[in-house]
Amino acid sequence: MNLIVKKAKVLVVEDEKIIAKDIESTLKRIGHESCGSVSKGEDAVKMAETIKPDLILMDITLKGELDGIEAAKIINDRFGIPIVYITAHQDEATIEKTKGTNPYGYITKPLDDRDLSTAINSAMYRRDVEEKLKDAEDKYFRLSENAPDMIFSQNIATLKYNYVNSSSIKLTGYSPDDYYNTPGLLKSLVDPEWKEPYDYSIKLVQTALLPIPFEFMIIHKNGNRIWLNQRSVVVKNKKNEPVSIEAILTDVTVRKNYETKLEETTKRLRALSSYQQKVREEERLNISREIHDQLGQDLTVLKMDLSMLNKHTIKNHENKTQNNYSNITDELQKMSSYIDVIINKVRKISTELRPDILDKLGLTEAIAWHADEFEKRSKIKCICNITETEIILNPEKAISVFRIFQETLTNAARHSGATEIKIDLSIQNGWMVMRVNDNGRGITEKEIENSTSLGILGMKERVIILGGIMNILGNQKDGTIIDVKIPIN
Repeated sequence: MNLIVKKAKVLVVEDEKIIAKDIESTLKRIGHESCGSVSKGEDAVKMAETIKPDLILMDITLKGELDGIEAAKIINDRFGIPIVYITAHQDEATIEKTKGTNPYGYITKPLDDRDLSTAINSAMYRRDVEEKLKDAEDKYFRLSENAPDMIFSQNIATLKYNYVNSSSIKLTGYSPDDYYNTPGLLKSLVDPEWKEPYDYSIKLVQTALLPIPFEFMIIHKNGNRIWLNQRSVVVKNKKNEPVSIEAILTDVTVRKNYETKLEETTKRLRALSSYQQKVREEERLNISREIHDQLGQDLTVLKMDLSMLNKHTIKNHENKTQNNYSNITDELQKMSSYIDVIINKVRKISTELRPDILDKLGLTEAIAWHADEFEKRSKIKCICNITETEIILNPEKAISVFRIFQETLTNAARHSGATEIKIDLSIQNGWMVMRVNDNGRGITEKEIENSTSLGILGMKERVIILGGIMNILGNQKDGTIIDVKIPIN
């Protein structure tokens, strides 16, 4: 005998009293409770309403106005009580008639204890599962209907909507009924500029193994443009074919507006930074010219004057002692030597502000010259591999690339502990490619991302303004590698 899943109160509906009494006895024997028996369908309906049994054993053939199937239909519609049919013959025609009453099982006469126990236990288990499922569906429905986001389920092949929650009104201006009556309504709301990306994203969702969130713009019913974020799950059939999409739509218009404003602000700041760099370079150029053309010339004239003074002093002191003559001559020679030093310093300052070689011979020669000067000052060996004899960039780009190069060498001298730096400069597919690789300790990821690393930030900003790409990689084995790519045109 089967074990009892749950003790049930059972109403027996059977027009033969002997069979009814036998069923009631069997119920007690197998551990369930009989709450009486009736012989007519009308009485079964009344008893169902009055005592509300857990289950009804219903004979299909009954005397009176209602047969078992008709009574079962009324009971099922009004009270939802599980019904197990008792029949002498389980022929297909009879079974077909009972399908509309949501039967929980069939038992063939004469009844066997095992069969009856199995039928009742199965029916009670099914009822419990259906109640839990209904509770879960009700909970899901409440959560879905009260969610601020739009939730929908859509058939992929027909574009018909299986479900749309009421938040569709707030997000798109259209009610759930509008979606049910208009397959593919959401797609028709997509802004024309976003239709192609939207179609591509939907295709990715249907073919990807993982859900892919994406964002797009729609035109609200009121005419406003709204940004939506869609998170989707693809439901597949037994053949692993996608059949429907279940998705959540979130209004991200406010965030998008902030992002747009932030992007505009960033562009303005970069434009300002570019302008400041341009002004700074112009100022350096002017200062360089002033120092070289004016101060340098003035010091040269001063030297010539001192030379003339020297000659004049010699003539005027021919009659004086040799010692006085020697002292004056020595002082003048010292002054002349000092002026030579000043002239050399002025030339050095002028060159450092803006090397003449950059304007006269171009970027490649300027980089080679600076590497040589850097090696002399820092004692760090520089190996240049410049494959191009000339790289033609406009003056603004050329000076920016030169400043980036200067900064890479300065950083290597300050922080890397390197003894050797390799410099590669070439043109590849319309890009100027520069790589600076030192053999030092290697920059760390934390140092790269550190917002206070102004040298690196300055290089990044220069590269971005030029429309280029910069990558920095560091490890103990290879040192620090800085790759810079700048478009020629």
